[in-house]
Amino acid sequence: MSNKIVRIAGTQGFYGDSPMGAITVAMQEAADYLMHDALAELTLSILQKDKLRDPNLGYARDVEFHAAKLYPITLAKGIKVVTDSGGLNPHSAAKKVQEILHQQGIKDAKIAAIDGDDMLTKLEQLKADQLPLINLDTGTSYHDSSFPPTHANVYIGAQCIKDALTQGADIILAGRVADPCLALGILAYEFDWDLEGKTQKTLDQLANGIMVGHILECGGQASGGNAYSEWLGRDYQFSHLGYPIAHVEADGSATITKLENQGGKVTRNTIREQLVYEIHNPQAYITPDVTVDFSQIQVQEIASNQVRVSNAKGKPRPEMLKLCIGQMEGYVTEQLFYFSYPYAYDKAKAFVQAVKETWATLPFQYEELRVNYLGINGIHEDAAPTLPKDTIDNMNEIGVRIAFRHQDKKVGKLLIQSIVCLGLNGPPGLAASMNWGKAASIRLGLFPTLIPRKYVVPKITLY
Repeated sequence: MSNKIVRIAGTQGFYGDSPMGAITVAMQEAADYLMHDALAELTLSILQKDKLRDPNLGYARDVEFHAAKLYPITLAKGIKVVTDSGGLNPHSAAKKVQEILHQQGIKDAKIAAIDGDDMLTKLEQLKADQLPLINLDTGTSYHDSSFPPTHANVYIGAQCIKDALTQGADIILAGRVADPCLALGILAYEFDWDLEGKTQKTLDQLANGIMVGHILECGGQASGGNAYSEWLGRDYQFSHLGYPIAHVEADGSATITKLENQGGKVTRNTIREQLVYEIHNPQAYITPDVTVDFSQIQVQEIASNQVRVSNAKGKPRPEMLKLCIGQMEGYVTEQLFYFSYPYAYDKAKAFVQAVKETWATLPFQYEELRVNYLGINGIHEDAAPTLPKDTIDNMNEIGVRIAFRHQDKKVGKLLIQSIVCLGLNGPPGLAASMNWGKAASIRLGLFPTLIPRKYVVPKITLY
């Protein structure tokens, strides 16, 4: 077996993540590749709002900072960057990155834009071909949806990353490539893995590649950030967290580590916690390239901040790919109120009752109402356990979040204006955030479904 080691650092876990970890890794040449995962499904809706305002937007705009501060370092040191920050508009992202690099006199960088995940213009064809397009969450059919689509992107796999690297790309700005497939594409290129997965050996290689990508995709979450398992007895700092770096071998097994001079910690616990993050079924983690059994993975702490992972098992890839259709579902208006001790909770409940009674008399209505008592059920809503009455009675303050969905943008402003009077006419001890009557936010919903992979053709463009 080859002794080759490929070093991949997971230095961005979301759109807006700190760039400092990536810059430090690049400065110290601690990785051969930086893997940046910028896309959650929610993020696509955020990017679509940008694109509605300006058709040249729709990508994760932190690539502009990266182009100014990070990419000049990676290019100088021969480190490649692979990211899905292209979002809904990878070509605009690539052109903007190229423009910023040119302003710094860097004109020889090869920037790849990868698209083909955008299915918006093909929705009518999908319906005409009588695909069922069943919602994975609700079981309803997209054919019965009355909301206009805003965007539609399918999860694509690692082949396009491998091909872009084969074509010499230094910076890859992809659209909706599945998160762990960013790493799998790098490893398939470096180790010449067969992404068709024709044998059990190659399926296991791909499964290990997905294992590595899944560990890296959330950035600092694998190196001590957001970790319940290390909270008690924690002996490290959260500031300047060191992002995870995978040293990957030819069979896909890897040692996960981080820079010693940064915060955080890589332990068996942090890696195990990340491995089970967002995978639903540990024995069948479905990706576009392979279905992965995580249940037999071996996780061994071999030294301080060094954890070895191996033995993921692969099963054939699915023939159906996940498609997320964004829908314009109206508007959301939200307002926050706070009530002080004593009787904070009783005051909050009396306020909400007055709001509902006021709104019931109006000739226009909302479609959906959410009320959360912050400090009691603000996060878990109905799943939150009931607090003892003595605890509630002695709380220093209670927040109330009132949010409602409506179709007419004016309705949000009118409903909020109708309860402003409760500042004087309602319970005592009220404070509110000062955004009374501001414009409602667009509500973009997601319709997740499946389509056959034959409809999807990724495309690479070099700039």
